[in-house]
Amino acid sequence: MTVEREFGADSDLKTLYQVYLAIVLFGGFLWWMIPVVAFVMLSFEMQIRVVAAALSSFVPLLIVVGFVLYWIPKFHSSIHYVLEDDKITVTKGVWWKTKSFVPYNRITNVNIYQGPVSRHFGLGKLSIQTAGFSGTTSSGGKVAEAVILGIKNFEEVKDIVMKFVKGMKPEAVEAEAEIKPSKDINQQILSELRKIRKAVEK
Repeated sequence: MTVEREFGADSDLKTLYQVYLAIVLFGGFLWWMIPVVAFVMLSFEMQIRVVAAALSSFVPLLIVVGFVLYWIPKFHSSIHYVLEDDKITVTKGVWWKTKSFVPYNRITNVNIYQGPVSRHFGLGKLSIQTAGFSGTTSSGGKVAEAVILGIKNFEEVKDIVMKFVKGMKPEAVEAEAEIKPSKDINQQILSELRKIRKAVEK
């Protein structure tokens, strides 16, 4: 599969999020079965009160579901990835947009994640970790500085990123090169030591 230097999330990401929403709603529906069984055992007057209370909570639920269904395609269209010559750029967000820049010479690890549902759609995500980026997850793992999610060619994208990483000089090596004293300084120190020795011998 060919990998473009600029790409977005696959359209199946929208379907995946809709399935997640359905799972949450179905789980909530199962919880409602318990009060429904109790409901049929109530008197008619109590049933009316229960129905009124259920409708009052059902309306906010419809609003939340409608909001999520509106948000899903907006979020999908906001996702944009660019594999530049020296860095990865990740842009996403509906109302609050975030733009992350990850230089290849800071990348230390690239992991692939697939859940059982996302695997069904062939979707995966890349978690990109870098040197010097602090923070840990609740499970104790390292927080990713950037995440490329909702793509099907995640293996190919990872291979391209790692090729860029191997082709870049590590940042730590560059730092060592800056600290290392130059030849001229070493010669100056040696010259001064010789002068001091001559002065002591006199």
